[in-house]
This record gives sequence, C-alpha cells and structure tokens, in this order.
Amino acid sequence: MKIKYIFPTLFLLILFTGETFAQAPSCLSITGVVRQPLNLTIEDLKRGQTLSVQLHEVTKAGLYRGSFEYQGTPLKNLLELASVEKEETQFAKKVDLAILVRNRQGKQIALSWGEVFYRNPGEIIVATSAVAIKTRRRPGQSQTETGFPKLVVSGDRYADRTLENITSIEVLDLRPKMPATKLNSLFSAEFSIEGAVSKKLTCRNLSPYPRRSAELKRLEDTNVSVIIRARGTCLKDILSRDESKFDLCTVFLVSAPSGYRALFSYGEIFLSATGEGTLIADTIDGQPIIKGGKFTLFQPGDLFSGRHVASINKIEVLSIQQKPKLYVIGIGSGDTNLISMEAVSYMAKADLFVCPEDIKNRFTKYMGNKQVLFDLYEFAPPPSKKAKP
Repeated sequence: MKIKYIFPTLFLLILFTGETFAQAPSCLSITGVVRQPLNLTIEDLKRGQTLSVQLHEVTKAGLYRGSFEYQGTPLKNLLELASVEKEETQFAKKVDLAILVRNRQGKQIALSWGEVFYRNPGEIIVATSAVAIKTRRRPGQSQTETGFPKLVVSGDRYADRTLENITSIEVLDLRPKMPATKLNSLFSAEFSIEGAVSKKLTCRNLSPYPRRSAELKRLEDTNVSVIIRARGTCLKDILSRDESKFDLCTVFLVSAPSGYRALFSYGEIFLSATGEGTLIADTIDGQPIIKGGKFTLFQPGDLFSGRHVASINKIEVLSIQQKPKLYVIGIGSGDTNLISMEAVSYMAKADLFVCPEDIKNRFTKYMGNKQVLFDLYEFAPPPSKKAKP
C-alpha cells in the first residue's frame, strides 16, 4: 500500500505551554470570559492610566527580592477594556469569577474578581517600569533584575503573587451551569468544606475556632450607611488545617442554597491583611443570625457588599492551575477579516505557534508577535511538495 502524506492547508497549530524555548517580545493577552480579547504590548500598556506604588518584595518564606517604586496600569482598567462579561448563566453577578495570571516561565497565580474590582485600583497593577529604592541590605544581599510586564499586588503582606514577565491574564467562570434561584426563605443550619482538602468538613457551630469581631458598613435602600457589628470566626482559621495543601492557584468558592456565590483567592485570605477580617459570622449586633442564617460570610475589606454571602452552606476549595495544551485552529478559506472571535481568543492565549510564514504575516495582529517555532510544511515529504507545490 502506498502511504499518502496529507498536510492540512487551512490549519494553524498553536502551542500553549508553561515552558519557553526562547525569549520573545513582551506581549500580554487578556482572554476568557471577556467580550473583547486583547493582545497588548508594553507600549500599549504605557498608554493607559499610570499609577505609582512602592513595594518591599518579601515572600512568605522570608526571601527578599528588592524594593521598588513601580509605574503601571491598574489591572481593573485593563479588564474593563476587555469587557468582562459572562455567557449564558443563571447567576449574572461577576463576584464568583476567578482570574488566572501566567508568566513566561509558566508560573501561575490566582486572583478573585472581587479583590480587583471591589478594592483600591492601585493595589493590583500591571507594571511597565520601576525604580529601585535604596535600602540597607545585609552583606552579600542584592536586588534582583525585574522583568516586565509585571503583576504587582501591593495589597498583599507578602510578595508571592507579584509576578514578572506575565504573558496572559484569563478570566474564568468556574461554575457557569450552577443553578441559582431566589428563595422565599433562606436558611442553612450548617456548611461543608469540600474539594481540594484532606477530608470533607461539616461545620454546625463555630465553637472550635477563635472568635473574632468586625464592624461593617451596610448601605440601605435609602442610601443611608448603617454600621453593623458582626462576630464569628475568620475564614482563614477554618481553612488553616489544610493550608499546606493550597498553592497560589487555589480559590475558595462560597455558596448558599439559593446558588448565590462569591469567590476568594488563596492570596487574599492567606497573604493579605484583609484575610484577617474575612469573617464567617453567626451573630450580628449581639444577636444570632435568623434571617438569612445561620452563617453569613462578610468581607469588610471590600468597598461593596457583593461578596457578602448569607446562609452559606458550602465552601469549595478549587485549584485553577492549567496544564499545557496544544490547540489546532482552522483558519478557513475566506478573508482574514472573517476569522471568528473564538479563534482570536485562542490565539491570544497561546505562548508559541507552529505555522507557515504567510499565516504569520496575515495574523500578526492576533498572534501578538509571539515566537513561531517552525513551519509545519518544511517537514512535508518531497513527493508531496512536488505534487502540491
């Protein structure tokens, strides 16, 4: 039997991986649950609103990476430019969305939508330049070189989520098909902690944990702000038994029987000062929570109350870390301008490409000048090249 070698003429291969084979021009993609996927260069980022933040970079393990004054654009602004919008879902609020940031070396970290949009925009920026701050250093200790664009999370107590050479930001809806409905009576006598934990835990009371208090502002329908005093236990204290199993891509999805839900990242609970105030309360103003009880989660660090979850019944511990993937994208036989939004989105995700020179030239604005490993057609057998020049 004569074997025929067939090479598709209308397909573009895209490699999505944590490894890098060579240095490529800096380019940042924003994809996922967005209406307008973006490919941004350093020059594009510099044209946005610029903020300055100072940061002493010390990791949770005690590693000092230097002190800098960074200039950059708030991540919130970039996500607004990409227009974050869910697809068909029964839960339209965005408070359960996760944000995965990846760099050229394949490192990944998770953010929550709430910590980006419900906090001071200067707490999380995409930096494009920095000036070293002169500080006293121990003999032999030096500041490290900085790679841009760089995610700077200045609101964290530790700098583990500050990430150099970032290449992609992806907005993720982890539970798009999870039902949500308005209930006449909302109450749950207990809540469970499940998912990426050593053992499922059912919590019926908070007595095993340290008691904490928090004051919160609640905006009533009359536009009057009311101070309430909640008392309970920090979410951090309940989750701490499994902290060794968590990583920078871990998120916590807190939900109620109605399907109302909100997402929190590992970083904001365990690396940020706001984690000390993320409270699961069982009393308000000294009284047990009856309406919308038995337990309510409050996040006092947020400017808005969208992530306050009444009558919680489940906390899911999830990892959003992604594995390397290979995508095959059909370019089609039509004009370049007829390419689908889905194809553009996957091009923006990719780190590396496999394609011929003419595809690279036609789709440069979508590929973002990322590295092309090789031309697949170079490996075509000579008889095929002769038959199909």
